[in-house]
Amino acid sequence: MKRIVSLAAIVLTLTMALSLAACGEEPGTNENTENGQNQTSSNETGKTVDLAALRTQFVTDYSLTDVLEVETEGLNNLYGITEDMVKNSASFSASSGAAFAQEVVMVEAVDESAAATVAEKLETRLSTIAEQAASYDPDSLALAEKCKVVTDGVYVGMFFSSHYDDMAAAFQSALS
Repeated sequence: MKRIVSLAAIVLTLTMALSLAACGEEPGTNENTENGQNQTSSNETGKTVDLAALRTQFVTDYSLTDVLEVETEGLNNLYGITEDMVKNSASFSASSGAAFAQEVVMVEAVDESAAATVAEKLETRLSTIAEQAASYDPDSLALAEKCKVVTDGVYVGMFFSSHYDDMAAAFQSALS
């Protein structure tokens, strides 16, 4: 029964993510992208941070499968993060064999106020996962309680993944 519930949760998550991705704008029409790709951004110190490259590195380094990239437009439906808060983003979900898919969200907000709002919404997501997992998935519950939202100036990251420690460290390293 637990496997059926886990499989159903994964299928529902992927279906929702796919349907949200299909409702987005055509590549290249969003002012946050150029040629349909997320571009590099720089923080207040002038350091260039390529969030899309970091996303690709995570997928490759941790051999993640069934990866679904979440574009900036999809963040509102999944997390309540509106496009006007985001200068740049690189996010994805990946099936993990657990009841909850791994979720990685990296955002460069338009300013520190927007970054605080984004961080709050991502904290809410982690709390929601913990509440849902409490009754039937102790591994996801423990992971949701372990994971923290990482904020550095206008950059915000959430790494709900079994590779949380390494991903958070790589994100912070890219920002320094």
